[in-house]
Amino acid sequence: MSLNQAQRQSYDDDGFVIIPKVFSEQECDDINDEIDRLIADDARAQGLDAHPRMWLMQLGLRSDITKRIASEKRLLDLVEEIVNPGIAIYSAKLVPKAPHNEEVCHWHQDDMYYQDNSISPVRMSIWLALQDSFEDNGAVHFVPGSHKQGLHPWHEAEDNHCRRTLTHPEQSMLDQAICPSVAKGSVVLFSSFVWHYSGPNKTDQLRRSFIVSYQDAITQGGNGDQWKILRPAPLSAHL
Repeated sequence: MSLNQAQRQSYDDDGFVIIPKVFSEQECDDINDEIDRLIADDARAQGLDAHPRMWLMQLGLRSDITKRIASEKRLLDLVEEIVNPGIAIYSAKLVPKAPHNEEVCHWHQDDMYYQDNSISPVRMSIWLALQDSFEDNGAVHFVPGSHKQGLHPWHEAEDNHCRRTLTHPEQSMLDQAICPSVAKGSVVLFSSFVWHYSGPNKTDQLRRSFIVSYQDAITQGGNGDQWKILRPAPLSAHL
């Protein structure tokens, strides 16, 4: 599976593109079962009750199942024309929206965080919907074309998630934001520079996303031990 011409053009123009039904519903259910197990393990280790609000970090290191998803061939085939030379993992995580959770993820760009550790010109992420995602349950809003402006000034917000947030973003750009619905098993590819935000979950249902961020294999280092080369760059790229 690779991007067709129209999908690649959408990514280049908008900074994101949705690829439908990359994973089956059964695969998503199996991933959710594994996530439930990992959350229970973490809660037990901390002496807490398991809660659907809990994030999971370092999924590329956590278990055989989550490692396999982070390095899944279908995902690498989708991103290889964007992420090159070679492909490495920067990080992998679970981002949940618990039912009736009013917390938001502020308008931000992922590279506001990622450049603390390394700088890659082609870094991007895949966002796998483990349940149907839509505006009322906290789906992601994107500003098409915002990735072309590079890294925007940011500051630390005082509440909610994604606290490194855009400083004085142009309202005319935010007015262009769209919130696409993403079906369970579908994947969003998005640039680490695209402006995005997610709102509260107003529904009775949990909404989860499995996010893997990739960068070229020439850039050394990622988010700690999570950095791993999955597809080496050709020798000519090192010259």
